[in-house]
Amino acid sequence: MSRYLKNLGMSLIALACVAIGSTIAVSNIATTANGEAFVTKVNFDQTFADIEAAPRPGNTAANREKLREAGWKRIMVLQSSKKAIAV
Repeated sequence: MSRYLKNLGMSLIALACVAIGSTIAVSNIATTANGEAFVTKVNFDQTFADIEAAPRPGNTAANREKLREAGWKRIMVLQSSKKAIAV
């Protein structure tokens, strides 16, 4: 009886996944005025171009130099601590 319930439950879950998946797949299909179906597609190149063209106020030469200096300080501290442990 337990195996039967487990199989029934797994079958219902699989059926639900197929139903949800087909609903999602059908929602990506649009129709034209004369009834022809076509799949809509997002223009990813344009999306990424828009993101790259957007101004980034924190990306200035002074901020980059501060981050670079902080990174070098962390590297130097890590290297000196490794040398102290190795001795």
